[in-house]
Amino acid sequence: MKITKNKVISIFIIIAVIVTFFPYENSIKSSETINNIKTIKLSKNSVNLTTGKKTVISAKVSYTNDNEDLEKYNWTTDDKNIATIDKNGIITAVANGTTYILCSSKSNKVVVRCKVVVRNPYNKVSSISFPQKSIRLNIEDKRKLEPAIKITGNKTYTTEPIEWSSSNNKVAKVSSKGVVKGKTNGTAYITIKSKFSGKKATVKLTVTPTKYIAFTFDDGPGVYTKKLVNALKKYDSKATFFALGRSVAKHKSALAYAHANGMEIGTHTYSHKNLKKCSKSTIKKEIKDGKKIIKDTIGVYPTLLRPPYGNYNKTVSKNAGVPMIYWSVDTLDWKHKKTKYVDKSIMRQSKGWDIVLLHDIHKTSVNGFIKALPKLKKKNYELVTVSELYQIYGKKMKPGVMYYGPMIKRK
Repeated sequence: MKITKNKVISIFIIIAVIVTFFPYENSIKSSETINNIKTIKLSKNSVNLTTGKKTVISAKVSYTNDNEDLEKYNWTTDDKNIATIDKNGIITAVANGTTYILCSSKSNKVVVRCKVVVRNPYNKVSSISFPQKSIRLNIEDKRKLEPAIKITGNKTYTTEPIEWSSSNNKVAKVSSKGVVKGKTNGTAYITIKSKFSGKKATVKLTVTPTKYIAFTFDDGPGVYTKKLVNALKKYDSKATFFALGRSVAKHKSALAYAHANGMEIGTHTYSHKNLKKCSKSTIKKEIKDGKKIIKDTIGVYPTLLRPPYGNYNKTVSKNAGVPMIYWSVDTLDWKHKKTKYVDKSIMRQSKGWDIVLLHDIHKTSVNGFIKALPKLKKKNYELVTVSELYQIYGKKMKPGVMYYGPMIKRK
């Protein structure tokens, strides 16, 4: 085939056009500058926020090569009604619920996500603890556990939810309200845990034949009260202290110490007057002032009242405001101030379901009780508060009513 001059010119023109509009060098450079995202790693895989709060999330990105022209990435959210995110990675909680924040390469070839849980404002649990390391329980008996829970936050908010669990449901089960029930002899560990902050505490529960007893201490607090509380703690035991207002005024730290270590605090009025012989106004003042100084000292009002000498009338009952507690065993420790006598009196008279009367203002009473304490534990006694004694027995106490022991009929 003969190529004419005109054809040659036409071919050169076509080549020139191709080179002009599709430069070979530029096409190679273009393919080299595509720096795709290889991986994305987020600074947070999950976020918990309350409505209205914000947090920042960042992305660490790796690329396929080292060129400067980097592929971009975008932030998006699955549900803007629950949480939003801006171009700077700032997450804003909008409403209660769960959604996901997505970080994706511009090409959508690489996508990672962060779970976002938004909750209504609540008071966080800052700490949880049990006053005892171990407790005992009979088969079929129920006992409400009372851990010390400290919270932080706004009083108008609800408290962070807590969850209960048993390590062995065949031995003991625990309800959502902390009521544990013995099922069969053995050992289980009962745990309470805050749902969001993860604070927790565990108590060892032994289901075994058990005798419950409540020791009560009147007229304190005094100089021996802390020693007494330390002994109770050592043997995983509790007691009820009927505090006298004028004694509280002198030994506030001792009462606070007893309360902080799980002891029950009742009132013994303010100045130990025989209320049965007092006027109505005096009765009201003695009870009111006795309660107030306790509230001012430990932050809560007393749960029970023991009228001095156990004496009361209709006016006392009407103004008590809480259940009144007598006793089923009087050790006469106040009369026989000898350590050995108190020890023997406790061991000789005490039996299951008793409410025992002692006084923590006497050194001999405290020392005698401490001497008896390990012997009581060896005899399978579980020392509980008065309120626990009635709760385990399955009986609810009423304000203004005098109680002598869960197995004793009202006198």
